[in-house]
Amino acid sequence: MGIWQKVLEKISYQISKPSFDTWFKKTTAEFVEDALTVYSSSEFTIDWLKEKYSTLIAESVKEVTGEDYSIHFEVTEENEKLASIFPNAYFESSPNDTDSISRLERKIDRLEQKIQQLINVKRLDERAEQLEERISKLEEKVK
Repeated sequence: MGIWQKVLEKISYQISKPSFDTWFKKTTAEFVEDALTVYSSSEFTIDWLKEKYSTLIAESVKEVTGEDYSIHFEVTEENEKLASIFPNAYFESSPNDTDSISRLERKIDRLEQKIQQLINVKRLDERAEQLEERISKLEEKVK
C-alpha cells in the first residue's frame, strides 16, 4: 500500500463515509522531497480540500510518514480540459498520460535545479582547494 493510500485510510476513520467518498476517494497524490501534491479532476474539490481538510491531511501525512510535508493542491490538467469541453460528463481522476508527463517534467525540472546546485558546490570545493594550495605555497615562501 502506498503512502497516499495509508493517508487516505487514516482520513477515512476520521470523517464520515459520505464526506470521504465525496472529497477524497478519487484523489491522487505525489510525494516529492518534502512536498505533497494532492490531485483531483475537480477545481471545486481542490478548493474544498484546501479550505476544509488541509490540517487533517497534514496531520495524517505526519502520522503515516513521521515527517512534515508542505501540502499543495492541483487540478489534474487533462481532466479539467475535458470537463470544460464536456461540462456534464464525469471523468475519473486517476492520473492519465498527460498528467503523468506533466508530473515527470516537474520532477525533471527539480532534479535539474538540484544538479545545478551540486555543480555549484563542486565548483566551490574546487576553488577552495585551489585557494588552499595558493595559501600553502605563500606560507612556504614566507618561511
